[in-house]
Amino acid sequence: MGIISRMKDIATADVNRVLDRIEDPISMARHYIRQLEEQIDRARDALATQIAAEQQYDLLVAQTGQIVDKRARQAELAVDRGQDDIAALALQEKLHHGKLLQTYLEQRDVIRNQTANLRQEIERLQELHRELNNKLSFLMARANAAAAIRETVKAVPYGDADKISREFGRIEQKVMRWEAGAEARLSTGRPSVNLAEWSERDEIQSELDKLKAARQA
Repeated sequence: MGIISRMKDIATADVNRVLDRIEDPISMARHYIRQLEEQIDRARDALATQIAAEQQYDLLVAQTGQIVDKRARQAELAVDRGQDDIAALALQEKLHHGKLLQTYLEQRDVIRNQTANLRQEIERLQELHRELNNKLSFLMARANAAAAIRETVKAVPYGDADKISREFGRIEQKVMRWEAGAEARLSTGRPSVNLAEWSERDEIQSELDKLKAARQA
């Protein structure tokens, strides 16, 4: 059983590696951001529905409250006139609508809490959206840099770069040999002084020494 589980793990890992090679990380990041945007849109639609429901309950509370107040006044007026039956009916209506009013108030509070929570969720999603967009810009810059490096390495592989460097070294050595050869030819090409010229120079120096000695005497 352990071997089968291990084989399944290896197969899953291989599949994940294949998917990692297939998936474009930038496209995947944009896909997730689009999903987040769709979620924000749904939350905004839900918020609009909540606000409409809250407004509807505001209207119900106002209308029911008016009925309660009206029935209370009618009951008071009926009692003043001695019309107990009418007063009882008015009080019955007042109690009934009073219970409705309490129910509407409680339901409106629930909707208001839901609306407030929904607003907070939308703010959180919007903040996350801004954060992910900033991260996407940073990831795109890194991906572009990585792609440029990858293309550079593809154009000039490291092995070829080493070979090119060695070739330039040989070219430099060859140029240095050319320079040395040129310098050698230049030095050996100068006219040499023969023995006769050296002898004549000695004679001239001897005559010059004699002349100096004579002039000093």
